Amino acid sequence: MQHGKALRGENLNGVDLSGERLAESMLRGVSLVEATLIGTSLRSANLSGAFVSAADLRGADLSMSFLGGAFLGWALLQEADLCGAYLRGADLREADLGRAFLNGADLSGAYLGDAKLVMADLRQASLDGADLREADLSGALLQGASLRGAMLAEVKWTPETQWPEGDVDAIRQMSREEAEGRFVINTDDSVPSGIRIQHPPS
Repeated sequence: MQHGKALRGENLNGVDLSGERLAESMLRGVSLVEATLIGTSLRSANLSGAFVSAADLRGADLSMSFLGGAFLGWALLQEADLCGAYLRGADLREADLGRAFLNGADLSGAYLGDAKLVMADLRQASLDGADLREADLSGALLQGASLRGAMLAEVKWTPETQWPEGDVDAIRQMSREEAEGRFVINTDDSVPSGIRIQHPPS
């Protein structure tokens, strides 16, 4: 497939597109369920409203891409480059974003419940209103990120997790240590910060 290709609404479920160059392509509403896109270049591609559930995007370049409202539940995104990506309202439930690069990404209102963000780079990212309940932020970097109104109940973190400077004390106060070096944010609706804690779904 070629750079800048238009595949709007196409059904590409289960297709292997590993290593393909799809930068700046129009993939709005495309279905990539269980597709393989290891190392694929999707820089600045438009994947708004796409269905990418359980797809393998390890090491893919999704920097500056448009993924607003996309469904990426259970996707494998380890070490993927999502720097500057637009992910407003995207659904990343249980996605694996371990060591992913999300610097400056817009995740406002995104659903990241149970997502794995171990050692992910979220510096300068916008997580305003994002639902991170029960996500794993062990070792994640969040310096300069915005967490205004984010839902963080039962989020897991470690001493290596780097919270935004203004939220460090509040996060520590509302967390419990479940094991040595393993902390979990309490389910508590009254917290001394602009961060919103809500009960995880039963």
